Amino acid sequence: MAPPARTVTATACTLLAAGGLTACHDTRSPQAGRSPTASASRGTTRHRRPRSTRTTARPKATRSTNPASRTLPDDGPLPPVISHVPVRSRVVFITIDDGWEKDPAFVRLVRDRRIPLTLFLTNAAIKDDYGYFGGLRRAGALIEDHTMTHPYLPKLSYARQREEICAPADIYTRRYGTRPTLLRAPYGATDRTTLRAARDCGMKAVFFWREVVTNGRIAYQSGRRLRPGDILLVHFNPHMTADFERLLHTIAEQGLRPAAVRRYLPARYFRS
Repeated sequence: MAPPARTVTATACTLLAAGGLTACHDTRSPQAGRSPTASASRGTTRHRRPRSTRTTARPKATRSTNPASRTLPDDGPLPPVISHVPVRSRVVFITIDDGWEKDPAFVRLVRDRRIPLTLFLTNAAIKDDYGYFGGLRRAGALIEDHTMTHPYLPKLSYARQREEICAPADIYTRRYGTRPTLLRAPYGATDRTTLRAARDCGMKAVFFWREVVTNGRIAYQSGRRLRPGDILLVHFNPHMTADFERLLHTIAEQGLRPAAVRRYLPARYFRS
């Protein structure tokens, strides 16, 4: 039986970031612009060989060359990196990134079916229509931080990383009334400086994922089934409603249901 949520521990990604390395997961390369692809790779540590996947690798994990990651004082514990939530229930967690595409029907779907979501929003993608995501928030979605402009954070100084993380949190606080406390780094790329900047911006955890969803279809990390506690990564896209219906059908077919991450992680992760 899986341990209860209060025993959430640092994942392999945490170890990677704490070692000053660039970490894990994303479906897009820094050159990919606004359009998500169907590929992702799983993060690895220096202590074991990476598992093979059927997806395309994101930017390769490398030792950080950011001088700030070696010179900044360590002013307390760094936020944990979470890619899986230990649960006893047959639930999974749907997260949606960026916000470039805004399908009105998708808001109705989420509201009418009461689907719990966590949105990691990039301010550059949503600034033309903050109200759209306000509608999703009123339907129950959490609004969290995915930086201002979606840069590859380990290439930036501490000051620039902090600006990229803090600025959207400030904007979303004013726009939506609550401050984000969870960060998803663009391309899943973090180093120790990223974790420091995230902590100093009030982030309580850095969120990764296990499975990637493209066009409503799941790219599994292993096997052909989801596991309870998996975090699914979706991107807003022009066919969001139809794709999401397909995803919900697959989740239900496997005897699982989407759940609100707030109910399964300790309350400290959501206190700003």
